[in-house]
Amino acid sequence: MWTPAGSVPVESKEVLIPLAKAFVAFIEAECSDFARLRACHRTTPPGVETVTFDLRIELPQRPVYAVHPTETVSVCFLADNRMAPFVAVGRQDFPDTPHQLLTREGLPSALCIDDRPWEDVRGDYSGSELMIRIVNWFEKACEGRLHGADQPFDPFFAYDNGYSVILRADAEAALAEGKDLTIGLAGVDSQCLVVASRGEAQEAHGAFVLSFVDVVIEPQRMTRMRRAPATLRQLADMLAKRGFDLIERLRRDARAWAGSLGEDRGRTWQVCVFVSMPQVHPLTGEIGASLPMVFLVPASLGDIGVALGVLTTNDTDDGKDASHLPLLVPIVSIDGSDAIPVFMVPVHRELDAERATQLAGRRDFDRRHLVMVGAGSLGSAVAEHLTREGQYRWTVIDDDTLLPHNMARHMLTLASCGRAKAPQLVGRLRSLRPDVGADAIVANVLHLGAEDPAAEAIDCADLVLDASASIAVSRWLSDREGDARRLCAFFTPDGLSCVLMAEAADRTQRLRDVEATYLREVLVNPALAHHHRPGQQMRHTGACRALTNTIPSSSVAVLAGLLAGALPGAASAPAASLRIWSRQPNGDITSVGMEASCVCLETQGWRITVPESLVRELASKRAEALPNETGGPLVGLADHVARHIAIVHALPSPPDSIGTPAGFERGTRGLRRSIEDARARSGGQVRYLGEWHSHPSGHCASPSSVDVRQIQQLSLALSIDGLPAISLIVGEGEMGLMFRTAA
Repeated sequence: MWTPAGSVPVESKEVLIPLAKAFVAFIEAECSDFARLRACHRTTPPGVETVTFDLRIELPQRPVYAVHPTETVSVCFLADNRMAPFVAVGRQDFPDTPHQLLTREGLPSALCIDDRPWEDVRGDYSGSELMIRIVNWFEKACEGRLHGADQPFDPFFAYDNGYSVILRADAEAALAEGKDLTIGLAGVDSQCLVVASRGEAQEAHGAFVLSFVDVVIEPQRMTRMRRAPATLRQLADMLAKRGFDLIERLRRDARAWAGSLGEDRGRTWQVCVFVSMPQVHPLTGEIGASLPMVFLVPASLGDIGVALGVLTTNDTDDGKDASHLPLLVPIVSIDGSDAIPVFMVPVHRELDAERATQLAGRRDFDRRHLVMVGAGSLGSAVAEHLTREGQYRWTVIDDDTLLPHNMARHMLTLASCGRAKAPQLVGRLRSLRPDVGADAIVANVLHLGAEDPAAEAIDCADLVLDASASIAVSRWLSDREGDARRLCAFFTPDGLSCVLMAEAADRTQRLRDVEATYLREVLVNPALAHHHRPGQQMRHTGACRALTNTIPSSSVAVLAGLLAGALPGAASAPAASLRIWSRQPNGDITSVGMEASCVCLETQGWRITVPESLVRELASKRAEALPNETGGPLVGLADHVARHIAIVHALPSPPDSIGTPAGFERGTRGLRRSIEDARARSGGQVRYLGEWHSHPSGHCASPSSVDVRQIQQLSLALSIDGLPAISLIVGEGEMGLMFRTAA
């Protein structure tokens, strides 16, 4: 039975610490079938209470570890409840299992029963929960289910000092190549030690100087470090069992240090022993890197050399620049290493794509090359979010300059004001992760030369994201040939909604087609009735065109976060897609999402796009009107330059329309108002394009002589705006298109 030093027995009814008292009560009242209270102790002076009990364990037929049928367990409780109870098994031959805490020599085996932060759970921790976790630990130990096979070491219970080590990515690469490393403080007031490659020398701050000892152990099967070394000798013994002679290495380094006249007078020296132990996976046999272990020795190499019998202190005036001198006849001994303490410190890897992806909870990190056009508030936020999540290699294209008003919403800071956005944003991305692989191009994609770097980047990319908030850029990217899949993200003018459009992976459905689906959804979905309401604007200089929308940074953060979260999924799914998010007055977020599929037709040099949802709607309207014909006006987008038309919506038939089994005559009452309302609801984008009508049962979609005369008249009317006339005919199971330009 183990108890902390200085403990005295107390009666169970005299236990005072609340959780200890609850644990004793639970054992006595509820655990008679499998646990028996043995003793209670309290340290003098008071501060720790220990409850010891015998636990009967149901062993499987072939236990993985040599756990006894009955184990004596001691649980230590702190009076101030600032640390989790310490669960110990006192017998010396207790098996070495995973999920035990590292402890110093002389302390018992300590069980890790709960990996949650104690501060988060201590408020509702009960005696029953404590007992259940102890019982579960023994059950899992017997069955070999305590720990993942790919985790080589358990976390240390309590580090000995305030130092931490940050392992830079270049240092990991140097380790893999067997190159030298260096170490230094991150800053004058920092207790973080930064390990870098030898070419990235770290600054020595003030009187604090470090000597670096790099220890590489040959790969071996995963084993758990059972005891944390407290002295240099214990550390050397631990490494000797793994095939490395630390004592001889330190003797050699100490002699070299003295030979270079190490100036340690008036300075605080510490030796950093950096141990890399690649592990062989017990199931696969593969060699994988493990997180290095770092031990700090609060002594100079000179002091260590004296303790190991190869140096002597220089107390003379000879060679006064050297504090230690080599012994002509070394005294071979390691006894002095027992008096030199060793402290284990935690190691933190620099953030890279793989770890960033894991921290974001994503399954895989995406290393495709993404070209982003636009480095404004939306682009900067989306790029930063996705970089922090380990996603993509980036090229940022923008020709704009960061101005003071931009910083109300932009991720860049005052240090970048007056400079080109693209290279400044790329610099910020590089500062987040060393492996981000980001480049900047200062250019306007709408004014590219024949061999422009921006054009080459777009054509060679895996993905292209339009974050420019420019309809012209989105349509230019849609029309440009190339294999790179296009996506487009933007805010609405009032800053309350955002939209993500993604082409099909094979580009059979392009951004223009998704745009048609988007505008149709805006026109038919009641929840989006005010989607394109104008936002408030202000002039950021005296110029009449120097306008910017007044959108709060909080809205940018929320909406950009939604876009960044959804973009990887949209960029990996095969189908074209549309997603719209809207912030409600009460703070709720509503969303609309769908695949974006359109019927695309080519005729007379024009490309006509019709959302499949509109095709289905027209067929449904025809069925509802039978045996009569029906129809109505069509609205959508028309691009004269690109020769592209997108039919996005069929307006309701005016109330004075007449439909009979023999024909349909579209009325005019309220037609102009209906078209103007659709134009306003779409943010001024849609316009009148033509007509549609149905044919009765048993008739196909071929035009009649009446249909031909009507399209001729319509083409004359639309020729004023330089547009062709369009008429859709919905027949029995098919849809036909009449397309005519004025002669």
